[in-house]
Amino acid sequence: MSTSSPIQFYLRHLICLIYFVGGFIGLYYLLPQLGLFTDSWLALTLFSLMILQNLVAIGGSALFWKNNNRGAEWLYWLSWTSVPVFSSTLLSYHSIIGLGIVPLIRLEPGQYGAELLWRWGYAGAFKWFPTFDVYQLGFNLVPLVFIAVLRQYLPSQQS
Repeated sequence: MSTSSPIQFYLRHLICLIYFVGGFIGLYYLLPQLGLFTDSWLALTLFSLMILQNLVAIGGSALFWKNNNRGAEWLYWLSWTSVPVFSSTLLSYHSIIGLGIVPLIRLEPGQYGAELLWRWGYAGAFKWFPTFDVYQLGFNLVPLVFIAVLRQYLPSQQS
């Protein structure tokens, strides 16, 4: 986009700030826990993926702040990784970098219900069998909004 309205300007900077701050909070939270993930290559790989998400958030937001559309592309794809939220005894995954609003359905035996999770900062989990998590399904609404906004900055697909 060559021209932008004041609303687009402020929205772009708000997205950048949310991802930038969330990425640093995520690194601040994750890096001291490295020792917990050195038991296996799988755990270390999953930990590395969570670190990579936060680095992409920081780098993409810095580029996008400077109006570089490459940063918008990074944040666009990162946002897709932050949409799903689920947990079970086999696999648990969620990634909230910066801001998350998650309608969540709990499917525990004897305790069925729904809740709305709101998180500012960082929350992430990527665990494989076996986990002791409850059964939950949800999706993060904030990245869906960011995806819609960031899509405007991506090059159009030519067929």
